[in-house]
Parts: sequence; C-alpha cells; structure tokens
Amino acid sequence: MFKVIETAGQDEPWWFFDDWEKMIVSTEEFSSLEEAKNSFQQHEARLASNYPEKRSKGTSAIAFWDEKEQDYCVACECDVQIFHGLILVDENNQLVEEKGEERG
Repeated sequence: MFKVIETAGQDEPWWFFDDWEKMIVSTEEFSSLEEAKNSFQQHEARLASNYPEKRSKGTSAIAFWDEKEQDYCVACECDVQIFHGLILVDENNQLVEEKGEERG
C-alpha cells in the first residue's frame, strides 16, 4: 500500500515530528506505486500552480509556500511560514525512495 498525503503547517512535510499527523489535510491510499505516483504528480501540479515557492527532498516529498502566508506561533512569539506539503509514503509512513535515491 502507498499513500499520497497532503499537509499544511509550520514544518516541511519530511520532518515527521511527533505531531506531524495533525498537519494532514488529505490522504489517498493506493495498492500500486504507479497509481500513487500519478496522483502525487497531479497534486504537485495543482500545488505548484497555487504557490510560488517550492523545495523538495528527493522525489517523494515537496514543500510549497507563499511568503505572504504566515501564522503566529505562540511558543515562538513570532510569525512563522506556512508550508503546504506533499509526500509519497509506504504502509509504514516511510518516504518512498526511487532506485539510487538516498533518504535523508
């Protein structure tokens, strides 16, 4: 099983901090990697058209953002960037690696 997960929050999607699942906006599950990759690419195109900034980690984790979209962090006592993330993971919530790609 493979999942395409979209997130929104103060962290890029690849950090997987303890409460990362609270940032999930949507999850799609697929039985084949090919189907999951197709969905991932469709979501990537949609997010890229809505957010001017983009950073990726490998081929299975991307963060999109607009520098104008920030939220106040009470703990930090300052405004922080909001990231819209997209990740492709396996059934253990591990980023899917392409052959020869290293997981960071």
